[in-house]
Amino acid sequence: MEGKEKSNLKRGARVVYPAHGVGIIEKIERIKTGEKLSLTPFYTIRIDESGMTIRVPASRAMQIGIRSVIKDRDVRKVLRLLRTKNKAAIGMNWHKRQKSYIDRIKSGSVFELAEILRDLTIIQIKKELSFGEQRMYDNVRQLMVMEIAEAKGIEKDQASKLLDKAFTA
Repeated sequence: MEGKEKSNLKRGARVVYPAHGVGIIEKIERIKTGEKLSLTPFYTIRIDESGMTIRVPASRAMQIGIRSVIKDRDVRKVLRLLRTKNKAAIGMNWHKRQKSYIDRIKSGSVFELAEILRDLTIIQIKKELSFGEQRMYDNVRQLMVMEIAEAKGIEKDQASKLLDKAFTA
């Protein structure tokens, strides 16, 4: 299952930051915060794809949705989920789906990402995606590719092929 550890991540740990993707905890440092200048532990996370560095209070990591990269067995669950059908998404208008999708991306769950990718793929088969839908599709697919590649220890192009294969199986 997805990493649900109680924010006890270590330096060097590979993690997923919702909506940004896979990264590494480069350091854990205590920083003076608040009126009393108490020392608060912070994770410094560097996102692989963008090179962006994010500093997050360790106490808020779980709330934000930061988690360990999924395990290989979870990749299999994700690929199975992509093969399921969801007719409900097709009937909803884009604005309602977009709000739902954004909330689900922020959750940090790879299974939520898989459902979004599945739904947009089903819609894409029926009609051309709007500009917003296409951007959402590309973003979610990229997040999925990065995590699957990390989880399986493979290149991103191989992870992308696994996603393609899941939809054609």
